[in-house]
Amino acid sequence: MSRIFGDALHAAFVVPDIDREIARVLALGMGPVFVMRRIRVAARYRGERHDPLITAAFVYSGTMQLEFLQQHDDTPSASIEFLARKPEGGLQHFAYFSDDFDASLQAASAKGQDFDVVQEYIHEDGTPYEIYIEPSNAPGSLLIQLVQHGPLEAMYNRMQEICATWDGTDPVRNAIDLLPKDMQPASEALSC
Repeated sequence: MSRIFGDALHAAFVVPDIDREIARVLALGMGPVFVMRRIRVAARYRGERHDPLITAAFVYSGTMQLEFLQQHDDTPSASIEFLARKPEGGLQHFAYFSDDFDASLQAASAKGQDFDVVQEYIHEDGTPYEIYIEPSNAPGSLLIQLVQHGPLEAMYNRMQEICATWDGTDPVRNAIDLLPKDMQPASEALSC
């Protein structure tokens, strides 16, 4: 996919138990893990508005970011669709930055690969800041996530800096603290 979208940002795993995955990563000596716990995210899934309740966790090893996602409800989403096929969880998507989602999809089509939008995370005005796409000719395959440059990029860069000098203390941290106030989602729990 790098021939179409450039360098990958991360590999993401949808899992049934995120705390187990966080413990496994920490046991490897990777960390700290940055968590957004039990957030309700404004989203569209296959064109219809559905707002899933999720926990997302991020960790770096050098420049490689891993993301782990767990959904806590049965709201229709790409994660629920994935777990219906693979209940034990696993690799769901690779992420790439995009300055313009439509232009990225047109460039992919020009290179012979058409994609369908599966899910979008959206701003209050309904415009997407992340989209999840699948090859038009291969539904059920791994997804591609396109992420807008901007506040999420700054958050990811800060996480990478912190992980590069981690001394083993404070192994689980609140990722929401790294987002600008206007992007901080409502959390349905107080601790990470």
